[in-house]
Amino acid sequence: MKHVTHGSQSAAAKDTRFHRGISLYAWGQQRQHFRKPPKDQHVIEGSVAIIKCEVGNQAGRVQWAKDGFVLGFNRSIPGYPRYEMIGDGIGGEHHLRIHNATLTDDADYQCQVGPADGHPPIRGTGHLTVLMAPTTVELLGRGREDVIEVREGEEVTLECKVEEAKPVAKVKWYKNEQEIHLDSRDDVTEESPKRRRHNLLSKITLRLTPADDGSHYSCHAHHPALNAPMRASVKISVQYPPGPPVITGYTAGEAIRAGEERTLTCRSRGGNPLGRVVWYRNNENIDSTDRAVGAESVNEYKFIVDSSDNGAVYTCEVRNKLTDKPLLASVKLDVQFPPDKVMVSGPARSRVDENVTLTCFVDNSNPPAEVSWVVDSKPRPETSTRRERAGPGGWRTVSELSLTVPPIERDMMFTCHATNQALGETKLDTYMLSVLRPPQPPTLHGYSGGVGIRVGTQQRITCISRGANPPADLQWYRNGQKIPSQKHRIEDMSSAEIEIVAEPQDNGAQYRCEAHNSAASTPVSVSTTLVVHFPPESVKIIENPQRLRAGKQASLTCEAGPSNPPATITWLREGYQMPGRVMDTSLTPNGGTRVTNVLTLNLTAADDGLTYTCQAANTALRKDVRQSITLRVNYAPTFLTDPPDVVDVVVGESEVLNLTARANPGPVLYTWTRHGLPLPDPVIDDSWRHAHDPDISGGAGPSLVAADGPLLYIRSVKVDDAGVYELEATNQEGATVAKVSLNVQYPPTIKYTSEVVTVAEGQDARLECAADGNPLTEEMMRWTRENYDFTRTEQTFGGKKASLTVLRSNKNDTGVFSCVVNNGIGKVATTNVTLVVKTRPQVEHSQLLNRAAAEVGRTGRLRCLAEGAPEVSFSWKRDGVLLSNGVRPDKYENETLKTGLVSWASTFSIKNVLESDYGYYLCVAENDLGASTVSVHFTRPTRPDPPLALKVLNTTHDSVTLAWVPGFDGGKPQYFRLRYRSKSSSSYQYLDVYEFGVYTYTVTGLSLDTEYYFSIMSYNDVGESEYRGEFVRATTRSEAPPTPVPSSNVGKEASKLPGLWVVIIVLVATALLALNVSAIVCIVRRRRNKRASPPTKKTPPPSISASAMPKAMSLTPTQEGSDQASSKSTTNTMYAPSSYNDTVVGETLSSISEKSRESYTQEDSVVDYEEQTHKHAASTYLIDQIEPPPEYASQTPSQPSSAAYDPQEDDYAEVLRRNAYNHQLGKVTPRPPSRATHYSTSPETRGYLSFSYTPSPTDVPNGAAQYHAGGPSVTLGIHDHGHGYPADIGSMGLEGNDHSHALQSLGLDSDPPPSLGLEQHSIPSEHPSLTLDPHSITIDHPVIAVTDFSNRNGDLRVQPTSLSTFNPNPSPSTFSDSDLEGHLV
Repeated sequence: MKHVTHGSQSAAAKDTRFHRGISLYAWGQQRQHFRKPPKDQHVIEGSVAIIKCEVGNQAGRVQWAKDGFVLGFNRSIPGYPRYEMIGDGIGGEHHLRIHNATLTDDADYQCQVGPADGHPPIRGTGHLTVLMAPTTVELLGRGREDVIEVREGEEVTLECKVEEAKPVAKVKWYKNEQEIHLDSRDDVTEESPKRRRHNLLSKITLRLTPADDGSHYSCHAHHPALNAPMRASVKISVQYPPGPPVITGYTAGEAIRAGEERTLTCRSRGGNPLGRVVWYRNNENIDSTDRAVGAESVNEYKFIVDSSDNGAVYTCEVRNKLTDKPLLASVKLDVQFPPDKVMVSGPARSRVDENVTLTCFVDNSNPPAEVSWVVDSKPRPETSTRRERAGPGGWRTVSELSLTVPPIERDMMFTCHATNQALGETKLDTYMLSVLRPPQPPTLHGYSGGVGIRVGTQQRITCISRGANPPADLQWYRNGQKIPSQKHRIEDMSSAEIEIVAEPQDNGAQYRCEAHNSAASTPVSVSTTLVVHFPPESVKIIENPQRLRAGKQASLTCEAGPSNPPATITWLREGYQMPGRVMDTSLTPNGGTRVTNVLTLNLTAADDGLTYTCQAANTALRKDVRQSITLRVNYAPTFLTDPPDVVDVVVGESEVLNLTARANPGPVLYTWTRHGLPLPDPVIDDSWRHAHDPDISGGAGPSLVAADGPLLYIRSVKVDDAGVYELEATNQEGATVAKVSLNVQYPPTIKYTSEVVTVAEGQDARLECAADGNPLTEEMMRWTRENYDFTRTEQTFGGKKASLTVLRSNKNDTGVFSCVVNNGIGKVATTNVTLVVKTRPQVEHSQLLNRAAAEVGRTGRLRCLAEGAPEVSFSWKRDGVLLSNGVRPDKYENETLKTGLVSWASTFSIKNVLESDYGYYLCVAENDLGASTVSVHFTRPTRPDPPLALKVLNTTHDSVTLAWVPGFDGGKPQYFRLRYRSKSSSSYQYLDVYEFGVYTYTVTGLSLDTEYYFSIMSYNDVGESEYRGEFVRATTRSEAPPTPVPSSNVGKEASKLPGLWVVIIVLVATALLALNVSAIVCIVRRRRNKRASPPTKKTPPPSISASAMPKAMSLTPTQEGSDQASSKSTTNTMYAPSSYNDTVVGETLSSISEKSRESYTQEDSVVDYEEQTHKHAASTYLIDQIEPPPEYASQTPSQPSSAAYDPQEDDYAEVLRRNAYNHQLGKVTPRPPSRATHYSTSPETRGYLSFSYTPSPTDVPNGAAQYHAGGPSVTLGIHDHGHGYPADIGSMGLEGNDHSHALQSLGLDSDPPPSLGLEQHSIPSEHPSLTLDPHSITIDHPVIAVTDFSNRNGDLRVQPTSLSTFNPNPSPSTFSDSDLEGHLV
């Protein structure tokens, strides 16, 4: 129940607004109190401190006090840029957050809640202690990681000093990372020269032993402000002599093999410095390359043992600078080795039963070798053996073997084996004794008996005889006659080869080979008989009877000559095989066979002129002989091609039907008829003959049908021309008749379709489409709809009508279906049929629509999207109260648009936003079937949400293209920053996407075949979002694309131009060049004359239309303030790139994009985004840490876009030098002059207006209304180089009435103090006039006006006067369209 005192509703409303978000206080309720009072806490210097303060049942206003000095009720705490109040103020959260804490923040902080409505004030205090880590830790007199060298038993003192800590640091001593506690430790604390800081000096004394050698002593400073202790350390080096050498790798008396690898290791433990270890062999230095291994010196000598090492002495020597004489150790080697070589000697050849003696020599073995003999793989005892010394420690052995040669048919093999029993190794040598013997029977190779040889081919036959000693002599014979051969001998094998070119007479010939030598009494032989294959030499065809007629029978006889094997006869008619029969076969003297074959024919007209071929083939040789004959047969006319039953012709087209017939004998007479009547004959002119060729006939003429012999001409066919046409062909043998049906085809047309079909959800919907055409079948009519699933539909066809039934329709079936008819003739016939399924509205829920934001005084726009049918209407409510009923058109406006078939959109405008307008609004979308709602939260502008769904679109060898979905923009224009790094790097690179409304970007300049990680954030002039997307990964390609090579054909083709054409082209080009130069000179003179003549009349500047601007320029008027602008306006909106300031506030421009030529202007909340077609402007900077430095973290590098840079601006480099990230000094970053702010009316004269603005010291972001507090400096200076103004004036204050007016409008009583930071923008000025009001400054100009620096940081807005309502009455000025020059962004 509401209670209103004294009946005043206005007082109640005012009281409600005053206590918005706070419960109305009444007697008996709990008083305001601290839910969470401030508490004492610590913070590390440079960190963020948050002192909690939560108030329950809050009634009074809240502020903080520092050491008794109040900071004010403003939650941004002016004057303390590092202080701010955070939390839900309406919910009683007033936490104090201090950024980058310093020693000055070490104080008592009191949360104060004032009295209100009977609630007494309350106070809560907490102390913030700032912890300061020590600056240095050092061991006095010792360098960083120093090494202390001492002799055994000496004493050392270490002093550790820790400086400038708050509170004093604690020190711990460590030896080799183990904490030590010493009685000798002495700690002293002293005040640091820096205020409220302390130093600590800790000293220890050590007596060192060899066990301390290599130890690390360190002092660690511990402090609560440190994440890890600070430390300083030294290393101890204690010097002492080394230990005696020890040899490993060989044991005294050990026997080792020659050839094995052996390593002798000498070790000396201890010593500082470590001892030098050297190897000697028989007192000769062989290795001095020792090395340190832990606390030992080691020298490893690796070598291959050989026979010379037998008895050698190896000595190890160790010394360092503390030893008087070297320490020694030695070993003597015992080496065993097998024989160096084994050799057998004896006679070269022998006969059977002869005595032979062989000798085996074995040289240098330790111990002596044992010798054994093997004869033809059988052991044999030696006759005698003796041993003698050879070389250092080696032995030589000699063994002899005697025997009688047995009767064998091969050579004898003798093997001597020499074995070193100690090593188990054996060496041997083999000796062959040649024994004389007769040859074995020869064998033939290259030909197998009974295998046929192709006539004319070469045949090689080889005779081979083995086993003879000496080798056999071979001889070839043909039918008993000697023939020559090629002979070869290899050891006991002999061969003889003959080469034969096969001829028919070689068929059945005998070839024999004989072998003999001096050891044989009679020769041995082998023979074979040849088989030769040969084809028939010729064939002959006999025709019977001599005169042939169709319908009669005839025979063809083929006789083939001799062949081996017998020939196979095949009959062919025009290449196709015909059946024949064998009549006779007979033999010939050389073994060949003759064959006769007969083919019987039943003659037809088709046989006339056909060629019949007899083919006699030898199948073994795959070779044949052929003979052909062409038949001459008399017959009645026969059509060359079978007359078609039906001829299809498209209506309006022409056709020629050719039914030529052939006959023997000729000629053939033709007669065409239709319905029994002859067709016109003869043809009147050639237009009939070429009726089917529009290039010759001159296009379609009247529909005519005529005949010329076998040809039927049809021109411009009509549907009535369809029917049966008859042709009769006649010669002396008879007549033949053909009938053809002409079918006239025509394209499809749609006669009828359903209109809009509306059904309730769940019902079946029937869509119909009737068509005509020839042909027209079911396959030629179909229903289509993009991305639609037709599985829940039924399609029927009948009577040239197609029906589509959508079964159990639902809201997803709503859409446009297309009836498509295509019979392949003419154009495809298509008609759309709309299906609408009635559904209750469904509103869209998304983070972009569920929130809206706008500043106080601006117009806020809340959007609501819904789908439903029938028509959807929208209403807007707040706290149950209907706002969109038109009762307050000055405050609320609701616009509903139909955006699709069943899609609807509502835009709810809240004009002149007040603090009380913020809150939740309910959008209700309803129709006859129901309603759907969504809640929209309307707030002040906030920082944007992070972008969504970062993904990779494409990669190349050096670039990656990314795309993302923007999040809620917070009610301000938002921009995006990409962050990326390679997988192997921890350093990020950053790319700012300055261009508004762009959600794709290509990162270039990447390395080949490298994996990169990407993430993205968004920012507006309120703040920044977090980074999202890590880790989106992409790998560049491993190869760059090939560089295109210009084709050399161009030059070649050009060289083919005739000389006359070259001369003509040169003359024409010269004439055009001269004409252009003349035109340019005339234009320049005309412009100078116009500027030299005085103006005669001043007229307002014309509106710049699309025709007066460069092509593709789109201009849209905008009005001052969103309150006057219609919500139905078609104004296109966007935001310009941001200048570089403390919150990346966008410098809002209303202008014409030089590249996209599209108008854009700032709005307060809901923005209609427009696509950009020009290139993205971005800045890239590389830093070493993961995040950008704090002072740059929210800044955007001031880098001109591609449309804003003018290399002719002299002061561009100077402005860039002043733009050195100086916002930590409280300055506004200057924007460099560029084409974006340059305009000139002629090349000779250029005017500029300079503007400078410095925000107030407290950085109050509330525009002109806050200028009473302070003191921002605003200076306007006029410079006109062509109209008497001095060109070097830097800035000129306003004088007279304009000066007073400016001060009053800005709330200033006197001139402001000098600027601390200068924001200069060069803007054209030609005959300007000045107008000031409480919210803006306007300089009238024929083309450009400067207005609206009442936003947070004095950003400029540049607008074409003819397009802006900020200046409704521009000063008159005379100018010409041709004089306009400039670029606006």
